[in-house]
Amino acid sequence: MLVRSLIAVLLSIPATFALVGVVLVLIPQSTNAILPVLLLVFPVWMTLTCCSYLVSELRQTVLGLVAIAGLGFGLIAMLRWTGLTLV
Repeated sequence: MLVRSLIAVLLSIPATFALVGVVLVLIPQSTNAILPVLLLVFPVWMTLTCCSYLVSELRQTVLGLVAIAGLGFGLIAMLRWTGLTLV
């Protein structure tokens, strides 16, 4: 249970930053929505952490959280590289 807890807490942090980062890249920087989106970090982190306990196999949890983080950061990089960001 300690391994599952460490994996859930530590691997959900990059996934949270990736998800919130995608939203921040897509909203205009001049709006007043930046602070509320940044305040969503804790609820998103807790949701990912709690949902990782629902998956029965530990390997699927690790692969899922790493995939969310990788796809999120990849999407941020692609949006910035193509110039589609509003930042």
